[in-house]
Amino acid sequence: MSIRPIKTWAYPGALLDALVDTRRVVSEVELPLPTGDDQQSAEIITKMLDQLDHHLIPRVREEASPAIVVVAGSTGAGKSTVVNALLGEQLTASGVLRPTTKVPHVFHHPLDGAVLSDVAKLGNVIATEAVPRGLAIVDSPDLDSVRGENREAAQKLLEAADLWVFVTTAARYGDAVPWDAIRQGADRGASIAVVLNRVTMDVAAQVRRELVERLRGEGLETLPLFIIPEDTDARGSVPQDVVGGLGRWLDSVAAASAATIVERTLHGATESVKEWLEALAEAMDDQAAAAKDVRSEVRRCAAQAEADGGTDWYLQIPTGAVSSRWEQATAEGGALFRLRNSMWTKRRTAREARETALHEIERDIIEAVEASLTFSAASASDAMVATLTGDQVEEGDVNNAGQWLAAQRDPRDARAARERAAADAARSWLATCDEIVKELPGAKGGISVVGEPGLKTTMASAALGVEAARTALSLLVAPSMAEPLERAREALAAARRYAINREALDMMKPTDVASLMPDASARVRLRRAELRGLL
Repeated sequence: MSIRPIKTWAYPGALLDALVDTRRVVSEVELPLPTGDDQQSAEIITKMLDQLDHHLIPRVREEASPAIVVVAGSTGAGKSTVVNALLGEQLTASGVLRPTTKVPHVFHHPLDGAVLSDVAKLGNVIATEAVPRGLAIVDSPDLDSVRGENREAAQKLLEAADLWVFVTTAARYGDAVPWDAIRQGADRGASIAVVLNRVTMDVAAQVRRELVERLRGEGLETLPLFIIPEDTDARGSVPQDVVGGLGRWLDSVAAASAATIVERTLHGATESVKEWLEALAEAMDDQAAAAKDVRSEVRRCAAQAEADGGTDWYLQIPTGAVSSRWEQATAEGGALFRLRNSMWTKRRTAREARETALHEIERDIIEAVEASLTFSAASASDAMVATLTGDQVEEGDVNNAGQWLAAQRDPRDARAARERAAADAARSWLATCDEIVKELPGAKGGISVVGEPGLKTTMASAALGVEAARTALSLLVAPSMAEPLERAREALAAARRYAINREALDMMKPTDVASLMPDASARVRLRRAELRGLL
């Protein structure tokens, strides 16, 4: 049969998905900046999570479980035939052997598997798109089965059912067992339909009158009654008009149930959530704007620190110890007095003396460069703190984001991180000097005299402005060193830039929060729009 009880109402699972997504988005919101409304925003987040966790999501998750339609009845009533007719496919066996249905068959839409109720534990679960989403149709064992476990399973199903479809026949409609079940269902307010199956035309009118009278006597005259005539052709099918009527009844009951769900569970609580979402989005906008402002100030201070001293800033690096060692080493009798490739320079003692002198110079270079880079980063940090907590900020103003940001760094941790960054940058610069000097045409000859580490140290010393080192470099490599030395100084400027920017990044790190990024509130507003669309 092609007619199925397709639901026309908004599936609660869509709302459940929206609420779960909302809960996830809200729980990820962090609003650390003191903007004046941060405490109120924190309270909104707490209230919203509490509402979602303890009220809305559990209630909607319960309602999002498919409505359980149990097709029950006496032995041989033709329950499986009715189920197949409703589904429009031959999904359950029907036949003359009794009992045909030994265990329940639970048919549900594939997308409803995650929210299927405990009914799924009672039988064989079959996912099929023949079932409309939001319904689960159960082919139940016989209420009067000769097997006790079948009768027990049928009773449990009836207790869990949302909609009951009782199938009986002209020969069995007066049996006590189904009538007891119908009375119990009516007492608990279940939606029930009665299907009188396999009725021959000659007794149809009489049986219908008697069944209606019986329903009236039980106070159940409002229950819908569907008559299925005898299948004279033995095709095992149900007439189109009967299936259509039963399907429309299921659809109307489901729609009425959904309307009650929305009215009872969702509107009031969800309206509050939507209002809170908008308030939260506005608070996020305020925090994002404040975070943007303080980050801009930090970056401005970093840029100013980088520009301080101009292009000759490297002359401020304390190279007194380096220059002194070069003067001693290049004086007459010093380790670096003779740099021509001669028999004297090839002596082991002379070579060891040069290596020792250049190693000491390299150590002094590293110390001087590290100190300079650390000082530049520290000066940038002081400027950042001064700007963030400047005179324009009232002392004790707890709502100031700049004061909050400046207070987040532990001075000891900041100093340790600063010194590590300076050490890394200094050694990286020396490695660059090594690469630059080895590219020069005369590098091989220079290495043969002072070695590769020595040539690197000589290059770095010259780049720092030590004249004796520059003279030595001209002798070792090439007379003209202006361009290579400029490249080395540019690399030194890059090392300084790294140290300063590392300081800025560490200062801004507390604002590296997803909910403080520009347009972060769009995710919250999207959740609000989704809820508005569903309700």
